[in-house]
Amino acid sequence: MDEKCLLEAALFSAGKPVGEAQLKTLLNRSNTYINSLAEKLMEEYRERNSPLEVVRLEGKYALQLKPEYAERVVGFSPGELRAPALRTLSVIAYYQPLQQSDLVDIRGQAAYEHVAMLLEKGLIAKKRVGRSYELTTTDAFCDYFGLTKGDVQSIKNQIMKKAKLKKESLTKWIDSKVPDNNAFDAVSKLMPTVK
Repeated sequence: MDEKCLLEAALFSAGKPVGEAQLKTLLNRSNTYINSLAEKLMEEYRERNSPLEVVRLEGKYALQLKPEYAERVVGFSPGELRAPALRTLSVIAYYQPLQQSDLVDIRGQAAYEHVAMLLEKGLIAKKRVGRSYELTTTDAFCDYFGLTKGDVQSIKNQIMKKAKLKKESLTKWIDSKVPDNNAFDAVSKLMPTVK
């Protein structure tokens, strides 16, 4: 079996970033060899101008749609978050740690349903603080959107940087109280770009 094809199949099947250790186990090869194989795969996708790309994220590899395609086809994937839940996730990511009661003030009663869905997907964590709950993003959130794990301020800075790269104003969007119509789906546009 062709090892590059096996690597590609593993990235496709995972649907999220895959660590070098997992790939090393799969292929029974060194990290150096795996990195070389992944680089070849990245180059193949670039050369054929595919809507897909292979990216490296903190020692992990992911097969994903390029951002310009992801934005257009997000509704076709049953596993993807819908725009209202993405907007709620954007608010949580930017303002974390955020009281659930404050989130409801910003996003309305639908936020309760969004929080339940985001918890189920493991993208946020919730802990009791007083009479409300405190919401934060998780490592799975960082993996899902290709962000470097770290402290909350680091994640906020990465969101702002990626939003600026997309020539969108995250601050203006959030200050507008995140309307459902014509809103900037900040989190959906956080997908990393190939350098």
